[in-house]
Amino acid sequence: MCGILILLPLAWQIKWLSVVVILLVAIYSVCARGLLLLPWSLSELSINVKNELQLTCRDGAKFVAMVCADSVVTPYLTIVHVQPQQLNFIRRLLFSHIVILPDMVDAECYRQLRVWLRWGQVH
Repeated sequence: MCGILILLPLAWQIKWLSVVVILLVAIYSVCARGLLLLPWSLSELSINVKNELQLTCRDGAKFVAMVCADSVVTPYLTIVHVQPQQLNFIRRLLFSHIVILPDMVDAECYRQLRVWLRWGQVH
């Protein structure tokens, strides 16, 4: 993205500001979602006794989220679109979707999650 921005016919101040913003957002995304370094990074996803999706952050905060109908469930990629309940606007933006690859979790747990997402959740 930064390479494309440099080629655009814009003032160098706008290009520089745009590149800085893109780099900051990229670093934040890698720290929050990739490396799970931030306290509000999502560390655990589980199904509670009430058959609800429960999300846990690194700082120990737990909350229940509703799974949206436009979630994608395949054997090689699962994208869970969630709508957290009882959260402020900022946290709702952070947890709008969760990308899960098969090598991120145990194979049996991944299979059980896919089965629950397709058939086990209450609509």
